[in-house]
Amino acid sequence: MPAPFAQSDLSSATQPAALLELAFQLQASEITIPEETRPNNVTITVDAEEGTASISATLPVSFSLDASGQPVLTATDYIP
Repeated sequence: MPAPFAQSDLSSATQPAALLELAFQLQASEITIPEETRPNNVTITVDAEEGTASISATLPVSFSLDASGQPVLTATDYIP
């Protein structure tokens, strides 16, 4: 089971910085899984010359309906 996650696990002051920090945390969690079963769902590409970072994430989700029939999309754990 993945370690619990709390908002206090992020120390970034801005949303873009928090997104990048979270992507690095997810990527680090993936690396802890044995290589033969390791997912590669998060890719971060940093361009130092341009001062940019690109994040690509493929996350499993589940779909359900709320009490009013509206769709609800929920990301599910994929890191054991």
